[in-house]
Amino acid sequence: MAIPATVQKVLDDWHIDYSLTNDEELYRLMQSNPPASYSAKVANVIFLKDEHGKVQVVIPGNRMLDLNQLAHQLGRQFTALSAEELTKLKAKHGLNEFPALPQVTQLESLVDDHLLSEDEVFIVSGDSHEWLKIPAEHFRSLTTSSHLGTYTAPLLTDIHYNDADQDLEDIHAAIRQFTPLRIKQRLSETLDLPPLPETARRIIELRVDPNADTTSLAQTVELDPGMSAQVVSWARSPYYGVRGEVKTVEDAVIRVLGFDLVINLALGLSLGRTLSVPKEGPHGYAPFWQQAVVTAALCGELVRLIPARHRPSQGLAYLCGLLHNFGFLVLGHVFPPQFSLVNRHIEANPHINRFYVERHLLGLTREQIAASLLQQWRMPEELVMAVRQQHNPFYEGEHSEYVRLLHIATRSLRRHGFGDGPFEKPQDYLFDSLSLQADAVEEVTQRLLERVDDLGELVQMLNK
Repeated sequence: MAIPATVQKVLDDWHIDYSLTNDEELYRLMQSNPPASYSAKVANVIFLKDEHGKVQVVIPGNRMLDLNQLAHQLGRQFTALSAEELTKLKAKHGLNEFPALPQVTQLESLVDDHLLSEDEVFIVSGDSHEWLKIPAEHFRSLTTSSHLGTYTAPLLTDIHYNDADQDLEDIHAAIRQFTPLRIKQRLSETLDLPPLPETARRIIELRVDPNADTTSLAQTVELDPGMSAQVVSWARSPYYGVRGEVKTVEDAVIRVLGFDLVINLALGLSLGRTLSVPKEGPHGYAPFWQQAVVTAALCGELVRLIPARHRPSQGLAYLCGLLHNFGFLVLGHVFPPQFSLVNRHIEANPHINRFYVERHLLGLTREQIAASLLQQWRMPEELVMAVRQQHNPFYEGEHSEYVRLLHIATRSLRRHGFGDGPFEKPQDYLFDSLSLQADAVEEVTQRLLERVDDLGELVQMLNK
């Protein structure tokens, strides 16, 4: 596609030397070099606002915009523009994506000085899949009217993916960092309380009982009227397209969902209702339960694509998807004073995975603290590992099939604009390890998102 007219005018007026590359070529460059070396060359633009107006900040892809630094240097408390405001700004300038060229929008501009040390810079052209490669001296000429400074923090790469003991150390370090006694007490209560819900305890007993059948499962679920209604509603969903009326939990198990899926669905519902959804979350992302339901549905669909001899449990895969962001609930419960700050930084850093933001601000990630709580509750190890390692494409340990399935599912949804985090392409070997075809995953994801309204009633029930 042609470079948008507003971008081409800037390039021509400023006599900028450039060449074009596309997503795939840039991805190959990043894969064939140390990741930091090429992400440091990718310039991202972030739009912020306060009572004085809007600004644009241009930063490298390997660093995090630090709103605290901006507040300290400029004395201004910024928040990110909303999705609606960004859409209007794109329409105004005829863009699909915002290029990191300050002259395009002509807003007050700040440029992080780390970009100026690179020999070349990659900037999205304004079209979603085309990139400009600009020599360093030409990029510097575009920053002459911008404020230059250090507005970012490095990404903390010492993520302890494979050390569960380190999670507890990080949690305790976070306690020491946030010194008020009430926060210390809140964390202590969360790790020991709330206790495992009674319904969940009974379901866990059923999971390990070789004699458990659909009748005993239905009886257990029916002890909780709210959950019983949700399971029946699940089976009645247009998503499953079942003919005839589903009247009971046992009907839902036998005719529609199956024993394995219902037992893990009930477990996920029980745990998910233990902690309330925080009222404040990052703006512009799908709400918690919508993310949970859609990710769970995709994990379940992807399992069907895996050859039977390698196929993980569909029910457990569904559970991993349903609770993949359980740490969001825990984080809001444990660190309410810091939760707002974390969300503001996530909004301002859509180009990086949110666990970098959480590590920078809290010293730990939501996945660490969620896995600790799930382990304390003696949840299935498959779930604990999937939640804890979902951002680790190199995990090779036990239950890696669930980790990789969740990793692929969340990235596939994000590439279609659903969920949170940056647009990340899973490594080819992840598909190969599960005997999945990338094209098939793409097709299933697109088909699911076309039917997302069929899951709406289920989401509404969970939000109550």
